[in-house]
Amino acid sequence: MTATKHYAENAPRAEPAGPKDLPQEELVLRHADLVKRIAYHLVSRMPPNVEVDDLIQAGMIGLLDASRHLHREQGRDFETYAGIRIRGAMLDEVRKSDWTPRSVHRSVREMAEVVRKIENETGHDAKPRK
Repeated sequence: MTATKHYAENAPRAEPAGPKDLPQEELVLRHADLVKRIAYHLVSRMPPNVEVDDLIQAGMIGLLDASRHLHREQGRDFETYAGIRIRGAMLDEVRKSDWTPRSVHRSVREMAEVVRKIENETGHDAKPRK
């Protein structure tokens, strides 16, 4: 075995650049599509007054926050961690802009479920009792 072959086989290999090695700006640019993906997923489950652009804006703030706290979260996959922070920032923004308490939303969902169940069982529109 020649010295060059031995060195080539045993040379330290450069690790691919992970999220901890990237500058914050590059990290945010690489994961901007994640923000859009989460925003479009959430907007389909939101009331009609919630705009996707508002979710994207809140999500970008969540992504920036995740990139700032990256060094504290060593050992986690950045995309998973960022996804949690992005979704949380979007939901916080929606809650902040909604004056209705969560309990009212929960009651409305429960009533809608009961109406749907009655309509499925009877095959007719649900009507209040007289």
